[in-house]
Amino acid sequence: MAFGKYAVDYEQRVDFDRLRKERLQKAKDQMEKDGLGTLVTWDAASIRYLTSYYVTTPTRGGEMTFVVLPRNGEPILFGAPTPSEFERRMPWMEGRVRSGLGVPKVTARSPEDLGMIVGTVGSIMAEHGLEKEPVGLDGSTLEMWYGQAFEGAGFEAVHGKPTLDEARIIKTRDEIELMRITCANSESAFADIADAIRPGIRECDLVGIGIKALYEEGADHTEDLVCCSGYNTNPFTWSFTDKPIRPGDLIYIDVDGSCYMGYMSCVYRTFCCGKATQEQKDLYEECRAMLYAGIGAIKDGNTSYDVVDQWPDSAAYWGFDNWLEVMPYAVGHGIGLSLHEGPGISPVAKALNFPPVEFKEGMTIAVETWTGKRGGKDGVRLEEDVLVTKDGCEILTRWPIDELMECWR
Repeated sequence: MAFGKYAVDYEQRVDFDRLRKERLQKAKDQMEKDGLGTLVTWDAASIRYLTSYYVTTPTRGGEMTFVVLPRNGEPILFGAPTPSEFERRMPWMEGRVRSGLGVPKVTARSPEDLGMIVGTVGSIMAEHGLEKEPVGLDGSTLEMWYGQAFEGAGFEAVHGKPTLDEARIIKTRDEIELMRITCANSESAFADIADAIRPGIRECDLVGIGIKALYEEGADHTEDLVCCSGYNTNPFTWSFTDKPIRPGDLIYIDVDGSCYMGYMSCVYRTFCCGKATQEQKDLYEECRAMLYAGIGAIKDGNTSYDVVDQWPDSAAYWGFDNWLEVMPYAVGHGIGLSLHEGPGISPVAKALNFPPVEFKEGMTIAVETWTGKRGGKDGVRLEEDVLVTKDGCEILTRWPIDELMECWR
C-alpha cells in the first residue's frame, strides 16, 4: 500500500470525502446512461456505496434498511435506528436519514402490503420531478412484489442491479487504496495462522486465530474463513470443521470477506503441516502455474476468454464429466464492497457460450485455481487479488506463493 491506514496530518491518505463524492457521482452517471430517474436499493454494499452507512449483519436479512437515490438529488437513507444520532455521526447525510418503514420481508403477504414504502418513494420521485421516469429496484428478495406495487401505483419499475453493478465495477483511486489495505490485513491473518499450524490444532481453531488477527488490524467485518485440511482438501470444498490437523496434511485457507471500510479481500493459500512430499510440492506448483497463467492474460482490453484460454479446456483435467461439476475449480470474480461482483471469469461461461467480459483499467478481481487428482488425498487451492492496469495487472496480495510453505518443522 502507498500509505498507512490511519488518519495523520503529515500526508494525504484515503480521502473519505472524495471517496463518497466520486462513488455517488459514478452511480448518478450510470443512472443517466441507463435512463433511470430513481434507484432504490436494499443491498448492504450498495447502501454503503451511496451513503457510507454500514448496515450491521443482524439487520441485513430483514431488509429493513434501504436507500432512495433520485438522479437529480441526494440519497435518502431509511432504517437507521436513531436518525438524529446518525445524522450527527454522518454530517454528509444531514436531513436525509429517516426512520425505517417496518420489516416487509417478514410481514408482507402481497404486493399491496408494500404500499407505504411505494407511496414514500413515489413522493420523493414527485418532489424531484421524476415520477414519469423508471425506478430501478435492487437487492430485495421482494423485488417482484415491489415491481408490481410500483406499477400498480402508476410507476414504471425496472431491475436496478445492473446499473449499480456497472457503477461499482471500476474502482476510484480511494477504493483502490482501501483494497490494498484490506489485502495487507490478510497477511496478518496468514502470519498468525502459519505460526499456529501444528498437529492437533483444529480447522476451526485456525479460523478463529485468523479472524482475531483481522479484527486487530481494524476490520469492520469478516466472513468465516475457509479452512480445509487433509482429506477435506480433495475434492474441493469450502468450509471448516473440528477436524484436527495431522502431520503431512495440506491445509488451504481463504481469508475471504474480510472488510476494511467495507472493502473485501479473498485470498487462498495452501500450507503443509510438517515436511511436504515431492508429490505435494508438484501439485502445488501445478496449481500456482495455472493461477499465474490466467493472471498473465489480465489487462485493459483483454477479456475473460483470454484468461480461460490459459486453463484446462476440459473438465476431464480434474477427472469429471462436465463443467458444472467443477465450476468453482478455476474462476475469477470481481471484488470490492461485495465478495463476489463483476467481472466474472469462468470456463463454464465460455462452455455455455456466454459473451466474454472485457477487462477495464481500475477493475479489481480475485483469481483462484484448484488442483488435485480425483480420488486422491491432497488438493491445493491458491488465489490472488489483482488490479487491472493499462498494460497488465498489479497483484494486491503479497503473502508468499512461490513455493509450498511448510509449517511446524
